[in-house]
Amino acid sequence: MNQSLSPNFSDKALTISSSDKDSEHKIGLVLAGGGAKGAYEAGALSYLAEINFAPHMIAGTSIGALNGAVIASYPDFSVAVEQLNILWDKLGSEKVLHLNPEGIKKVAYNAAKTFVPAFQSWFFDLISEIAIDGDKVSLFNPDTVEKLLKEAVKPSAIRSGKELWVAVFPALKIPGIDYDHLLGMLQFLAGSSAKWLRVQDCKDDELLYNLLLASAAIPFAFPPREIKGKYFVDGALGDNVPLGALSKEGCTHAIVIHLGNAVTWNRYDFPEQAIIEIRPTQSLNKNQALIAGDITSMLDFSSERISQLKQLGYQDAKYCLEPILRSFTSLSELRSEDDLLKKKTEELQKDPPVW
Repeated sequence: MNQSLSPNFSDKALTISSSDKDSEHKIGLVLAGGGAKGAYEAGALSYLAEINFAPHMIAGTSIGALNGAVIASYPDFSVAVEQLNILWDKLGSEKVLHLNPEGIKKVAYNAAKTFVPAFQSWFFDLISEIAIDGDKVSLFNPDTVEKLLKEAVKPSAIRSGKELWVAVFPALKIPGIDYDHLLGMLQFLAGSSAKWLRVQDCKDDELLYNLLLASAAIPFAFPPREIKGKYFVDGALGDNVPLGALSKEGCTHAIVIHLGNAVTWNRYDFPEQAIIEIRPTQSLNKNQALIAGDITSMLDFSSERISQLKQLGYQDAKYCLEPILRSFTSLSELRSEDDLLKKKTEELQKDPPVW
């Protein structure tokens, strides 16, 4: 099947010219966060490419921000999706997560320092000096992720590409207090909200990469990132489905790809947008333990798991969108038949009467 998904999600003709799309509609693509489960989005996007879907603007959180950065970097949506799948194949063949032994000690130390205030502070300071490298504040070394991101996303390409918004969550980083992750979590519990930032506004290359990595900086797992003097972590803490970023930019229609079925987002908060949601038909977690199942699935970048998720994403996108495409096709055929009938009727009315 190689049909075109009408960007207005209505019963209009299946193909709309680029000038028509630009003048009438702003089509958005929203990619949720979920760590390694983001391979599901690569599979779903493969089906979207097959039916000639192409967005005007993109918003993503966490791994959705990284996936979105690749998609936004190429003018041709099919080429972008192909490059994204190549990146995920690399993620499966390389060891993405490298534990920081010092980071493990650092997180444990910060937890103790946060939750046991003023208890023998001299002892904590001593342990910090003799046993912990202060620069290693995360469980995993981010070097591999950074390297693959820089290979896949070129700043010049993304600045001239599709508009991309990412969600990030503010993390406190106070001079002299280095337990920013825990303070960030306390902010989350206190109800702080995510920030939406446009990647194309980053004129400095390193700032651009930092913004993308900030959106995917899972607390404790990866270090926070500095953006213009402020520190941010994973945007999923505040907004895992950032359609709001596109809504304020005039997005009229959107496809949202979820990585879970938990009720964390309500499409009826966006009454002005026509929305199609692609959701997993089965849990993307490797096991159903409430928290452990989600965490282990978010961190499983094995080649086998990535392949499974990509296949499931493709199947679910097809399952969701094929009925819509069939409806478009049926309506188009009915309109063609109706137009033909009207034309024949007009021709008959012009014929002279037969006596």
